[in-house]
Amino acid sequence: DAHERARVIRHQQVSGQTAIRLLEQLWNRDLSAYDPDGPLPQVDPLVGENTVAQGRASVRMHRDPVAVATEWRALAEAKQLSIRELIVEVTGRQSFIGTPAQVAEALNEFVQTDASDGFILAPHLTPGGLDEFADTVVPLLQERGVFRTEYEGETLRDHLGLDAPRPVRPRDAVGAAS
Repeated sequence: DAHERARVIRHQQVSGQTAIRLLEQLWNRDLSAYDPDGPLPQVDPLVGENTVAQGRASVRMHRDPVAVATEWRALAEAKQLSIRELIVEVTGRQSFIGTPAQVAEALNEFVQTDASDGFILAPHLTPGGLDEFADTVVPLLQERGVFRTEYEGETLRDHLGLDAPRPVRPRDAVGAAS
């Protein structure tokens, strides 16, 4: 169930227009005429500094855009993926999918093995996208002793164990009256 739910959410996050825009970053061409639910373009990406996606690192993201396009075509053909489905496949980030206990275990293992020293949680829906995580995973992490149950103070500085800031002194007014 969790994997199916994750798949549905991921597809909701990548619209057809988003898929085309992401594909344009690699292809370095205007692909707005392509159907996001259709096959990948047969033309190769344009290689060069002048990018179709102005203001982005787009083409520079990939050392060899033609090789990446070849890999993507092979993947799309092997899995029968449309443009949108391919973009969902190749842009997926690390996700922890499973029961609350499985997610808590995976998060803890990443931290304990120094693979990570923390996580940024991004809700898939707003508001309330993290409610289930807070209600089911956080208590399990707290039971394991790897997530705080209370705070050390009232400020971020307190929570991080940092000293209070030194008072700022106004600069000497020497020469100000001249």
